[in-house]
Parts: sequence; structure tokens; C-alpha cells
Amino acid sequence: MSGARRMPRVASNEPLGKPAFPRLLKLHDVAEILGVSRKTLQRRIDAGQLPVIRDGRIVRVHPRDLERYISARRSL
Repeated sequence: MSGARRMPRVASNEPLGKPAFPRLLKLHDVAEILGVSRKTLQRRIDAGQLPVIRDGRIVRVHPRDLERYISARRSL
């Protein structure tokens, strides 16, 4: 080889241990988990009931925030 370093080939769908950040959830996935429509979910987000992460037009929910949201609404 002429001094150029080659990166090892790794299948993109195989994790190399625990990821640095958890996978963020898409809104349609969150709506399905909660059993509500996308519109209802968007109303709750707009009301500040469920925190989201925004990057331009992309909106995602952190799994831990979803867990807290569900726990806060759990009745005994």
C-alpha cells in the first residue's frame, strides 16, 4: 500500500457495541406507540406536553422523554 489508510469494512446494520446516542423516534412511531393520531400527537407537542428535538424540519422524540411522558400519565 502507498501510505493510504483503509478503513475496515463493517456492515452498516450491525452495531459495534452500545451506540453513543440512542436512536431518536419519528413522530409516526411515537403516535403508534401511544395509540393516537399524528394530529393528536402534534397538539400535545405544541402544548409542550412532550419534548421534541428539532433540526430544521425534522422532528424527533428521545426515547427517555417518551418514557417520562408515559410514566407521568400512568394511573394507579
